[in-house]
Amino acid sequence: MKLIFLGTSVFALPALRSLQSSENIEVALVISRPDRRSGRGRKFSKPPVAALADELGINLLQPEKLKDIRDVLREISPDVMVSASYGGWLPGWLLGIAPLGVVNIHPSLLPGHRGAAPVIRTILEGDKATGVCFMLTDEGWDTGDILYTVYREIGGTETAGELEKSLAEAAALALPEVLAGYSAGTLKPVPQTGAESYAEKVTPEESVINWQSPAEEVGRTILAFNPVPGARTMNGPKILKIYSAEPSTLHGAPGKVLETRPLVIGCGTGSITIKEVQPQGKRRMSADEYVRGYRIERGDHLGEK
Repeated sequence: MKLIFLGTSVFALPALRSLQSSENIEVALVISRPDRRSGRGRKFSKPPVAALADELGINLLQPEKLKDIRDVLREISPDVMVSASYGGWLPGWLLGIAPLGVVNIHPSLLPGHRGAAPVIRTILEGDKATGVCFMLTDEGWDTGDILYTVYREIGGTETAGELEKSLAEAAALALPEVLAGYSAGTLKPVPQTGAESYAEKVTPEESVINWQSPAEEVGRTILAFNPVPGARTMNGPKILKIYSAEPSTLHGAPGKVLETRPLVIGCGTGSITIKEVQPQGKRRMSADEYVRGYRIERGDHLGEK
């Protein structure tokens, strides 16, 4: 089976590795987003998928616009295309190039959490289960028919980074058999059914901790924005990012420092014990290390004054 792979972010890496190592699959081309400036030095850097394609010796294209490589794609004449976190709209003409279309890997139980940020939204909303859907891309927004679904329960303690990694690995494990079954006709696409929801792109404001919320909701915010961008609050004039916390049995005013060893902060109902933080302009560190090195005392308040 000859295929073209479209992907950009870290989520897509296990799938590409799986395809490249699979018998009877030829990855003829990888399409990724163009290099972008990043970091303090604003240097150009390759997207993770583009870097992996170079490492594996797979032909790579990074067009600004997909229409610029239309003739190349038709010349390759793939049997199928596979996409995972590509980050760009796939036009109708591209969907018809391969006889088997474009199989997209989406980390949610569709039609729930369609859109750009399914893993973060899954955690923020306190879902008890999630999964990966292999769907046929159509011209809607994650509305195509489903080929196969991998289901997974959520323990309630996983960060977005941990959950995304787990789903990416599960998708990679299932992908070769999904493609084989689809090609052989033993896997039939079926329309999506159930309650629809959209996982809109996350805004910076959503990562600000609302201490008026219940402790459970504050904890989900911390999990959902780990590793990026980090759930944040204010300690005086400085931003403090919080990466890890657990429930506490203490009670106090929202945002109030109830204890410093361990560092316990009051919420709208209940409280949380903070485990790992990152002060503005500094590295990540334990909460104990933060308390030792920075001015924070019982009775102080975190958040906007």
